[in-house]
Amino acid sequence: MARVLAIDDDKSYLSSMTGYLRLKGHEAEGMTMPPPPSEIAGAYDIVLLDIALGDRDGFDALGEYVAAGIPVAMVSGLADARNAVRAVKAGAVDVLEKPVDLDRLEVAIAMAEAKSTLARSDRAGRDAWLAEHLFVGESADMKALVAAAEKAAATNLCVFLHGPSGSGKEPVARWIHLRSARCDGPFVAINCAAIPSELAESELFGHRRGAFTGADRDRAGCFSEASAGTLFLDEVGELPIAMQAKLLRAIETGEYRPVGADIPSRSGARIVSATNRDLKAEVAAGNFREDLLYRLAQMPLAVPPLSARPADVPGLAVFFAARLGASAPDGDALAYLARREYPGNVRELKSIMERAIALSAGEPLGAALFESLDAIGWSPREKAADGQGYPLDEPLPLKEAKRRMELAYIQRQIELAGGSVARAAVRLGVLPNNLSRRLGELRDAGGSV
Repeated sequence: MARVLAIDDDKSYLSSMTGYLRLKGHEAEGMTMPPPPSEIAGAYDIVLLDIALGDRDGFDALGEYVAAGIPVAMVSGLADARNAVRAVKAGAVDVLEKPVDLDRLEVAIAMAEAKSTLARSDRAGRDAWLAEHLFVGESADMKALVAAAEKAAATNLCVFLHGPSGSGKEPVARWIHLRSARCDGPFVAINCAAIPSELAESELFGHRRGAFTGADRDRAGCFSEASAGTLFLDEVGELPIAMQAKLLRAIETGEYRPVGADIPSRSGARIVSATNRDLKAEVAAGNFREDLLYRLAQMPLAVPPLSARPADVPGLAVFFAARLGASAPDGDALAYLARREYPGNVRELKSIMERAIALSAGEPLGAALFESLDAIGWSPREKAADGQGYPLDEPLPLKEAKRRMELAYIQRQIELAGGSVARAAVRLGVLPNNLSRRLGELRDAGGSV
């Protein structure tokens, strides 16, 4: 039977509820005020939590308990559909109305027991998956990052990730979420640089119907969606200065006001933020609030560039190949990849592996394939130099220049077709066999004039 904690400021109701639960064979205790999550985590299968607890709002405790992985069913003395929706969105397993329907109470308890069992099973599988994925590499820098991320995951503090673009800040944020007590809640990621300044408040906090032109319905923002989990604010340095004050208040108090709302809402979201900019310099320039930076950077973590850990390149290449269902590159290819520079960091290496696998047509991933991709300018640094993907300033015989351009064009079409030669052929208006033959001819002619 289940272990149940009932929390209600009405002592007579509390006595009746715990008495009934014990009569049904459950272990039941009653409290008039919610204890800290750390005192009850793992001790109960479900908490029956009253929405109105004297001067305290039960939703405050709900957010704390859900964040700690404690199953909660909310109990209300009033039929309030808005509170019911709010409770379920915040992570409650059910909302029960007084006088509590006893059959429904048993269903809620059974649901909580099943959820706890599934969570334990999922957590064991998730830990095994995490050990194998996300953090790939044996370099000293990676080991230091894993150790720091492990410490961050064990807290509820704001985590601030700093590192160059493409270094893997979002996977680190996701790893912290999955290793934390919030792992059963949502991981909500938003790129602040991609939000138009006039929509930033709505994206983060949501809006009410009619709040502005085009707002034809209520919309939940990221803080609401991540209430029982983790909110990842990527490129947080790009937020408008006016929005930064509202973000600071939401983080400090847990309260925010959706655009057009009369009353504030609450969120228990844990904040992880990231940037590739020097926010201390932005503070000095007046572009970023110093108080917000201090709040976000309660636990700062540096994510190293791939250039600082070249020994991790072969392992990452093998990892990406496995994820894409391909065989690992051979030894020569791994050696070539390890020697190569990666201004785009892990993202660049991943992109190279995706292109190589798409164009290999199931053939072994050898060094020649990766060398050819670089030779035709498929690396981000070469694309940045000429804007097209092949070196226009390199002196070449016209025949060789045409060959490279045609080869690059066909390979790009195959990539856009998801690696399918047949679909690329349809795009180009030729037969698949003819396209494969032409691709082979262009590759075989490499080095000839």
